[in-house]
Amino acid sequence: MKTLLLMLALAASLGIARGQEVAFVVHPAVAESAVSAADIKNILLGTKTKWSSGPLRLVVQTDGAVHAKVIQQYAQRSPDQFDKYWKKQVFTGKGTMPAAAKNDAEVIAFVASTPGAFGYLAAASVTDKVKLLEVK
Repeated sequence: MKTLLLMLALAASLGIARGQEVAFVVHPAVAESAVSAADIKNILLGTKTKWSSGPLRLVVQTDGAVHAKVIQQYAQRSPDQFDKYWKKQVFTGKGTMPAAAKNDAEVIAFVASTPGAFGYLAAASVTDKVKLLEVK
């Protein structure tokens, strides 16, 4: 009976995670209002480092369904591969580790207070403290 309940709970949580809508947000002063999937990949992998209005600062979530979905869909890597990619970038001097956030609230706080910041979170968590980007 416990096994059945555990399996049902796991199946329900996986369904919620898969259906979770993701939002990409920036600091309100960023001039851009939309990004492409290619832009998102380049931002996540550190090859796009500037907005038209200045430097770009990436914040990534450290764990969770939203993080896994974004990294798999846009960076085409597993979360573990993404972490190893950034460690290699830092070790070889080709990049600086993105800022890290434990949850949506930390993403909002970082993006709202950091000019040029870009982050992702659950769409339901977006507030008026950050600017929502359209994905083209």
